Amino acid sequence: MSVFFSEEFNVESKIEKMGVFDCLLDEDSNYFINLKRLKETQVPEFQDAYEKINKYFREIGLLLKTSKCKTDKMYRTAIKMFDFSEVNGINLGFAKGKRGSGFGEKLREQIISDAKDIINTGSEQPEIFHLLSLFENDVGPDRLSDMIARLIYDNIVEYTQNINNKLGIIPKAYNNYKFQNGLVKNPYKKSLILLLPIDILHELPIARDWDDIDRVCRENKAIRNEVNTLVRLEWKKFTTGYKKDYLKKNIFMKPEKLGEVIKAYNSMSIEPYNIFNNNEYFIQKVAHNYKNKFPITIESNKSSFEASLEICNHFKDLIENNKGYEVLYIDKKPRDEKIVQCVLYMTAEYYCKANKLDISRESNTGRGPVDFKISRGVDKTVIEIKLTTNKETVHGFEVQIEEYAKSEKTNNKIFMMIDNGGPKKRINDVYKIYEERKSKNKNPAEIVLIDAKPKDSASKYKLDKAAKKN
Repeated sequence: MSVFFSEEFNVESKIEKMGVFDCLLDEDSNYFINLKRLKETQVPEFQDAYEKINKYFREIGLLLKTSKCKTDKMYRTAIKMFDFSEVNGINLGFAKGKRGSGFGEKLREQIISDAKDIINTGSEQPEIFHLLSLFENDVGPDRLSDMIARLIYDNIVEYTQNINNKLGIIPKAYNNYKFQNGLVKNPYKKSLILLLPIDILHELPIARDWDDIDRVCRENKAIRNEVNTLVRLEWKKFTTGYKKDYLKKNIFMKPEKLGEVIKAYNSMSIEPYNIFNNNEYFIQKVAHNYKNKFPITIESNKSSFEASLEICNHFKDLIENNKGYEVLYIDKKPRDEKIVQCVLYMTAEYYCKANKLDISRESNTGRGPVDFKISRGVDKTVIEIKLTTNKETVHGFEVQIEEYAKSEKTNNKIFMMIDNGGPKKRINDVYKIYEERKSKNKNPAEIVLIDAKPKDSASKYKLDKAAKKN
């Protein structure tokens, strides 16, 4: 499993209350510093960050405006100023290795050349550089985040130093770690750990490297109207590179139209982002919390079926009695079944590794992929999960898990049915089939029914109960 900052320094109970993003230390999380959130944040250390960025781009714009040609000193100075190397330590982006992406020399020269052409048309707004990903190929969220992080590096350092002091992460308390100017070195990446407030992060930047540019066009009325007028349905057929070239020529090189886009951009407001909307981060967080708070040990002499049943019942206890049902919903709506499977898998994976069991997800030996297979050698158990909101719940018990068991050549079967508010009839139908098969000695799958419906607090339950008596 990956390592969270809060785990490494044992500050799980404090960090989220402080609004600090709990970053992974050994890999990047798919979030980005969002310019619009920087403009609206109330975090003290970042109050001047948005204006600092615009001031810097105004200086570049002024150099390009006064430059007579693309070889004079002012133009070359603008290229030098547009040098945003990656900020190691914030652990954001798509990179899975040790390093992410930055702006290379060739890309910097291309961006400044295009910016010069745009400014020459009469457009001087610093927001031109905010919207780079709309008209510049090879500029996506990683590079935009690097650019922003480099410009507000001092703000990030100040914020991190303040948070470390509040958390007590200082050399005296953590003498096994190396420190530099109030920052602690990351033992997994060999860089300084830089912290960020959740308030300035978002999963979506202005546009990604791929066809997410369509989303920007749908959301921005000024761009959408122009695209609809000139290309209509043909837009969908364009490659991403061609779309960016089209926007550069037909919007960014035309001051009046660019003015409309920047006006719309400036008027746009982005609400604080719920970081748990990001499924990958959410699953990692849940699995780590369960591993730390509710550890279990499986005896080595237990069969794969006994061990699997213990894992499933443990998960049931987490969901029903420890507010675990909260992980199955986002904004009061049920999460996708695949997400539920991932949460169980990552929690079960830890227990299996700790107890020398093998676990396979969506193992497929011919009759389709079973959700899980837990095994010790030839001793195998298959587990199928269905939410009661899934129309295939009954079919999953009646047909799917039987086929998966045949494919794996095992009689050990567990059917986990998670009641998240689906029709009660589906649960009754599953149990009816179970009883029929049981009476005929047909070895039906063991059912683990989990009540995952949101529950009122204990105090409210007592009040409601008292009210009914009166």
